Amino acid sequence: MSPPVAQKAAAPGIAYFHIPLPEFASFDSSNFTGVKQEAGISSASVNSGFFTTMVEAKDVKAVFTGHDHLNDFCGELTGIQLCYAGGFGYHAYGKAGWPRRARVVVASLEKTEEGTWGAVKSIKTWKRLDDEHLSTIDDQVLWSKSSAGKLNYNFSHSLC
Repeated sequence: MSPPVAQKAAAPGIAYFHIPLPEFASFDSSNFTGVKQEAGISSASVNSGFFTTMVEAKDVKAVFTGHDHLNDFCGELTGIQLCYAGGFGYHAYGKAGWPRRARVVVASLEKTEEGTWGAVKSIKTWKRLDDEHLSTIDDQVLWSKSSAGKLNYNFSHSLC
């Protein structure tokens, strides 16, 4: 068995943390996929500059956060997808009639001619609802190698 081959370029980065960045407030109903139901974004009162650092690093393609349980949207800002996870657990606040949901994230790898796994090909996401069908909604391609450096087009539909 041969050792794994090193990737030639940096892999697209994804970041996970709980408290949303102030930049999550940049979106309105015209520039995201999903829903924004919180009165405001519950970010830190001081902007640490972390988002700017990720933009300058040029490797982070998507950020996933929680905290605001009634938000589950994704929107692109300066080449980075900012996404809420959606509220899934029943131990915290929610909204009557709005099914709990969890964001699923998949990073797909290329297959090499030798049959081994290669570089990251795409980063996709959708939300799984806690309903009688375990429905999926808001399927999106957040980043793909074929469109790297170009505008990413997101689409939204149900997989069920």
